[in-house]
Formats: sequence, C-alpha cells, structure tokens
Amino acid sequence: MAIPKEIIEEVRSRCDIVDLVSSYLPELRKRGANYKCCCPFHNEKTPSFTVNQERQNYHCFGCGANGDVFEFVKEYDKLDFSSAVQFLADRTGVKVTYDNNDKNIGSKEKLLNINSDAANFFHKNLFNSNSGKLCREYLEKRSLTNDALKKFQIGFSPDGWEELSSRALKKGYKSEDIEKAGLVVKTKRSGKIKYYDRFRNRLMFPICDPLGRVIGFSGRILEDKRKEAKYVNSPETLIFHKSSVLFAFDKARKEIIEKKLAIVVEGQIDAIRCHIVGIKNVVASQGTALTVQHAKLIKRYADEVVLIFDSDTAGVSAALSTSKLFLENELSVRVATLPNGEDPDSLILKHGADNFKKEISDALPALKFLIKTIENKEDQTTVVGRKRMRNQIMDFINRCPSESWKEEMIKEASRIINISERALIKDLGAINEKNISKKNNSSFPLHHQDGDLYPPIELKLLSSVICNYNEKIKGLMCDWFSISLFTNDVCKSLMEKIINTSSPKDIDAISFKDSLTDQEKSCYNKASNSEDEHDEDYTIEKVIYEILCKIWRNFLKDIKGDEVPKDRNALFRKIANLQEIRKKYLGG
Repeated sequence: MAIPKEIIEEVRSRCDIVDLVSSYLPELRKRGANYKCCCPFHNEKTPSFTVNQERQNYHCFGCGANGDVFEFVKEYDKLDFSSAVQFLADRTGVKVTYDNNDKNIGSKEKLLNINSDAANFFHKNLFNSNSGKLCREYLEKRSLTNDALKKFQIGFSPDGWEELSSRALKKGYKSEDIEKAGLVVKTKRSGKIKYYDRFRNRLMFPICDPLGRVIGFSGRILEDKRKEAKYVNSPETLIFHKSSVLFAFDKARKEIIEKKLAIVVEGQIDAIRCHIVGIKNVVASQGTALTVQHAKLIKRYADEVVLIFDSDTAGVSAALSTSKLFLENELSVRVATLPNGEDPDSLILKHGADNFKKEISDALPALKFLIKTIENKEDQTTVVGRKRMRNQIMDFINRCPSESWKEEMIKEASRIINISERALIKDLGAINEKNISKKNNSSFPLHHQDGDLYPPIELKLLSSVICNYNEKIKGLMCDWFSISLFTNDVCKSLMEKIINTSSPKDIDAISFKDSLTDQEKSCYNKASNSEDEHDEDYTIEKVIYEILCKIWRNFLKDIKGDEVPKDRNALFRKIANLQEIRKKYLGG
C-alpha cells in the first residue's frame, strides 16, 4: 500500500524536526545556528548529534546517522516508513489516505475506528454509569489510580446483550463490520441472523498495536462464575493477531529502546502496576504462550529480556520454554523468581518498588535458571540424574544460533556442573551429527503449530509469496514452480489458489479469503504472520528464488543417477532441460 506523495509532504511540512527530536531528547540545546546533544543511536560523551532547523534534517558526526523527520522516527522507534508516516500524521492531525484500491486498507481503518469507539464507550461507562460501580470498587481495592486507568483506557462492558452493538449501529457502523472487529458474535435463531455483544459485565483492557491504536480487547469477569471464562479475548481479526501482540507494548516501547531491555510479566494488572511505580519497560503476555512473532517484535527494540512468571510448576515450565524460544532468536534471557504466591502487583504493593527492582536485577541468566531447576528435580548423585541434566543443558545451548555465544555458555555450564569444556563440546558435536542425520533422512521435516503440520520449506515459500505478492513474483512462480513439488495437501491447494488469482492484489481481498477452506485459512494466517526477516540488499525475488532452489534440490536428490548442481544458475539450467523428468514425476 502506497501513501500519496502529497500526503507525505503535508506531514513533513507540519512536523518541525527540532520539536520532534526534543520531544525524544529533552537535552537538545541550541548551539549557534544548529541544535546539539549526544547521539541516541550510539554511545558518546561529547555531543556530536546535530539538528538543522533550516534544512529540517539531522546528522551525527560520530556514527553518521542522518535523515529527516521520517528517518528519525524510523530509527528511534524501529518503524517501517509507512508506520513512521502514520505516526507523524497522527501527531500533526493529517489524515492518511492510500493510492491503491486494496479493500483491506479501508477495512483496517474501519476496524480501527470501531475498536477506538468501543474503547471510549467502555472507558466512559466505567466512570459515568451506575452499572460500573462494582467495577470501580474492584479497581479501588486493587489500588489502581485514576491516572493509570485513564492512561491505559481501562473500561467496563455493561451487562447487556446489545449495549455496545446498538450504540455502534447508531454511529453508522454495520453489524457485519462490528463482527469483523471481534466485538459481537453472530447467531441464527428462528431463521434470523442476530448479533450479541461478545463482552458483557467485564473489566475491559484495550490491547494496542505499537502505534497505540486499539486493535482488540481482553475482558475479565468481576465475580467468580464457574460457567464463565475468567478472561475473554478478542478473536483473530484483520487487525488483531494474538500471536504477535503484547499488552502495554505501545506504552513500554520508548523505555525498552532506551534500556535495550524488556521485562515480560503475565497479567495486565502486573504490567500496569509496574508502570505506575515508574518501571515502564514492562509488557504482559496476557497468560498466553509467547511465540516466535513475540520474540521478533521484542528483538527489534531490545537485546535482553527478563521473564517474570509464576513460581509454580506451570510458571517454571513456561519460563524455560520461553527462554529457549527467545534464545533461538538471539535474545539474552534472564528469569526472575518471585516468592511463592506473589506476583509483581502484590509484591510491589506489599514490599515496594525497590524490592521488585532488586528481584529484576537478581534475575538468573536462563542457563543458570535451567540448571537450578534440573537440580531441584533430578538427583545429581545418580548417573541417570547427571545424564538428564547434561542432555537438557546441551539441548538448551544448541538452540543458540551464535557460535561465540554457545562457547560462552559452554564455559559457564562447565564451571557450574564441573564437567570439562572439551567433553561438553564433544557432546554438542554428537547432537549436531544426529540432527544432520535426521535432516538428511527427511527431505521435508514437519513444522508443528496449533495441531497442524506444515513442512517448513513449504510454509516459508507461502509466507514469502503471500507477504510480497506482485506480478514479478507471480511470473517467477509460474516459470519455476510446479504445484506437485509440495507434499502437504493444504499448502498445495492454497498455493494453487494464489497462483491462479487473476491479479496479485486479489490475495489480500476479503473475497479471496472467503473462498478458502478452514484448513487453507489456518495455513494462510500462519504463513502471513511468519515471514522471516532478510537482508535489505537481498531482494524478495532473490529470497523466493533461493527457496525454489532448495525445493528443487530436495526433489532432484530423489532421482537416482542425477548429480545435483550446487551452483544456482546451473541448477535451473538443469531443471529447464528436464522436461521428461518433470512430466514423469510431476505430471507436466
């Protein structure tokens, strides 16, 4: 989606770079004709970061960072260009429109507006209605200040079946759009379609994207009703994807960038409590398992994560699995263990913020936490107990993609468990040999997520195509891809529908998604939310080209007597001359 140049220039003209930079860097001071301070993009003691008001640009003479208002926001807040324009447009009161006719763009704006209005409705209902009295009393008992409730726009959903929906209809929204926003549920009674409010008689926590726009909600019951779930969350929508959203991230982002550290807690109130006492680099997982998308989101802004989960068995297990996930994404992880029965909210209220800060500073590196956990579970006086510990340590270290970091962890593990580094390195080598053997015995290893199985190479190609589809990629796929190369039926049928669309823009259209089966929709959602990052110099066409190479190599390895060329161009020349083989094995 392209933003018209006149909109970009309008935003640029309304945004003064000195005002913008000084809102981020209060220490910016006028020095002669320019403004100067220490650079936010590298460590320095003598100010070399210069802002020129006349030219409306900045330049650092230390690290070379330079640009205009858009580039500054992109670099400081880690946003893409479109998001930077949207952020500054919101700041300056410019309405952003788009060049193309992509229906999803208008749909997203509509859903954002519906969610924003719903958040305002819930928030006003908390403070101004008689029905919100019980909720206000609950929040008062939890010692949550009005300032905090307003900052996080906490609200209350009334105990009615059509309270929100009737109000939204009066504002001109359609029932179908309110349903697409996840705020109502469609039902059919006596042959008639009706809609009722999803959230009723609940404490409402708006969930925002990194720009602070409301994209979903989490609703908590106020009374212990066995028949109701304690929490009800928004379903997956065009703008809300639970696997890539963290509560309070929009409020914590700036502090996370400055400290290069993200603190992850479980509950919304835990996160709010931390922000109230000035610990602002805190986000909440909202009680759900953290995902690769969460790790990638945090990685954009931080180098280190501190996990604060419950100290029970489930909490410890979650901390270990999340540590492995973050380690795989090259994030340094520490785990804080709070006293039994305590969470960040209760600990801060009982013992103060300083006590909680000490728990954070004393948090154990994930490797040490793993070893401590195993020592509590396995008898280290037995051969079996020591072997289990060694295997789990090696499995953990082997998840790290950095060889130098692996070496550091091996040294640390060697020191703690009193086994030589040489022996641990040998064990690690044996594990890798086994993994290579398993990989060679399976051309298409399976990726497991939410009960569905997709070969990673097929999911990767789908992801790259869906997230970047254009005429050039369509041509590349038509020239070099055969649908029979896919082994998974769902991946195969989804890719076939994508390639057969009349225009690449159609795959983002609602009508296209409506044409998919439930299994294809599930695969489409996974692929569209799991695109890997690649080097800026590495074009997406080249990325897709390399994936196609791998798929063809896997196929050709099964053809006896044929040598598989390592050179990419030679490989495709060979493929081009294999018409008989293609007909024989692929049917065309």
